[in-house]
Amino acid sequence: MKKIFVLLSFLVFVNLAFSQSNVILEIDDEKITTDEFLHIYKKNNTNTNAMTYQAMEEYLDLFVNFKLKVHEAKLLGLDTLKSFKNELSGYRSQLAQPYLTDKKVEEDILAESYERMRWDVEVSHILIKCDQSASIADTVKAWNKINDIYKKLKKGESFEELVKKYSEDEGTVPTNGSLGYKTVFNLVYEFESAMYETKVGDFSQPFRSRFGYHILKVTDKRPAKGKYQIAHVMTIVPEGSSRHLWKKAGDKINEVYQKAIAGEDFAQLADEYSEDRRTATNGGMIGWVSVGGRMIKEFEEAVFKLENIGDIAPVLKTNYGYHVIKLVDKEEIKPFDEAKNDLKGLISNTARTSKSRDAIVNTLKNEYNAKTIDENLKLFYTLVTDSIFNGTWAVDENLKLDKPILTFANQTKTQKDFVDYLMKYNRKQSPQDVKMFVDNAYNNFVSKMILMYEEDILENKYPDFRYLIKEYHDGILLFELTDRFVWSKAIQDTVGLEKFYQENKNSYMWDYRYDVRVYECKDAKVLNSAMKLFNKKKSEEFILAKINKKDSTAIVLSESAFAEKGVKPLVDSKIKQFNISETDGFRLVSQGENNTITLIEVHGPEVKTLNEAKGIITADYQNYLEKEWIKTLRSKYNIKVHKDVLKTLAN
Repeated sequence: MKKIFVLLSFLVFVNLAFSQSNVILEIDDEKITTDEFLHIYKKNNTNTNAMTYQAMEEYLDLFVNFKLKVHEAKLLGLDTLKSFKNELSGYRSQLAQPYLTDKKVEEDILAESYERMRWDVEVSHILIKCDQSASIADTVKAWNKINDIYKKLKKGESFEELVKKYSEDEGTVPTNGSLGYKTVFNLVYEFESAMYETKVGDFSQPFRSRFGYHILKVTDKRPAKGKYQIAHVMTIVPEGSSRHLWKKAGDKINEVYQKAIAGEDFAQLADEYSEDRRTATNGGMIGWVSVGGRMIKEFEEAVFKLENIGDIAPVLKTNYGYHVIKLVDKEEIKPFDEAKNDLKGLISNTARTSKSRDAIVNTLKNEYNAKTIDENLKLFYTLVTDSIFNGTWAVDENLKLDKPILTFANQTKTQKDFVDYLMKYNRKQSPQDVKMFVDNAYNNFVSKMILMYEEDILENKYPDFRYLIKEYHDGILLFELTDRFVWSKAIQDTVGLEKFYQENKNSYMWDYRYDVRVYECKDAKVLNSAMKLFNKKKSEEFILAKINKKDSTAIVLSESAFAEKGVKPLVDSKIKQFNISETDGFRLVSQGENNTITLIEVHGPEVKTLNEAKGIITADYQNYLEKEWIKTLRSKYNIKVHKDVLKTLAN
């Protein structure tokens, strides 16, 4: 965490690509241009009035220090280390993503998802199963079947009857195909889109998902319920139980319900009666429930009928037993600006993101005049065999595979490139139609090759990206180098730290400190005895030992604090109460209410020990080391600052 924080701090210094502009700084053979300096300066001085020679000259001094450190890091070879390259590569991959997506499409997806989030839809469906890897013949067969069902619906046949007769979703056939209420992100994207695009009372056209072909029917659409936080009391009835057991459980839950609506503490009822012991000891709390979540349909419906916090639902019977449900809290759908970041996380790496990727790929295809050579692709319809689906596919090494199958920009991808790509699919998997497999793989190959090319040239294509990568490049180097010469050294160099402390210890002083102790006496007699001893200047150890000789609780320390002003409330209150002045060695003993004695001793200014001020001393030692390091770097390298050039940049 520290590394990221410090790294970001370094990002105020940006090292841009060399241009032919005037040189403002030279370090040995390295030349730094005015373009680079100005970019950094303007980034950290947004005030246009700061473009004075004096302000820029002051900043140039910091800039020289920064460039010296980066120069040193590169000469030490830190930028050649595998760890550095891996870290920078990881950052680059993350930073490249916004450049490899279509921002307009992304914004549209966000807006679409939010609009869908605002509604819950009650939906049913008919499913004809068809695996994504199904053969063309099986796919056609499934399509014809769903299309025949669609024609029957168009003629007016009952959706529910057709579900019973044809649907292959065994889980929903008993409920006439009903999936209950669903909302955004509950279902696969294709189903979700069809659901929101179908009007209430209508059925959709056939569409395909990874499960097969569907026709859905929308029976209701309501404003989204959001999230409900609930608690419950449950009596469990095992599957196959007798009527007697059901009645016994029902009598028990009805007793709980009557007590709950009469106002008895729900958490105590859960602890005493609930047979769901996972929640019973936590007040019956189940947590947050949302539409289309993990709860069974009838439980969810009962929850969302509750309106006000504190409402209790009538006894609910499910296949698992009986429930009494209480609404503890609810959360409405957030405004778009508040929900936006959450939506981005939900959308990431889902089928929705492929829309943005496909859009940018199509844009790049046009930009780079991409051409696919289909006649050279046909070879793969016979070259690829079913063996690829069990991981044994191999290609004759003597086979000439140099014909192009894709060209774009200045790139040419050959049949051999596609073979290499296909090898990643050469593993055990479900068999499928070879031609369909090759076509799908080729489409993915084209997208991947174009996106890889685009990612490789981002620095040349987008100056902002080039600047950003350079920031991270130099930031990582600077972190590693500073850690080596300053941070870790200050912590590990105990001898150096001790020497620094001894040379500067008068800079680390305590102000006046107040040692406050409040004693409680068992009764007035003990109080009087203790006060006499305190007034005779006897030590506390002596007083406590003497008075507590027969009764160890006769006088006890109830409160204590030792601090400067403004640090601990007890000290501040007693200073104010007794108007204590800053007098070294001053001692006050006062008798208070409730048989208490307050003792205050004042300690004058004194040097802090190394342990007492180790944090700030270490920080100061780090600053010292950095200044000494800068001095070393400035004497080590030849530095030439072109102040005449700087003058041309100032207002």
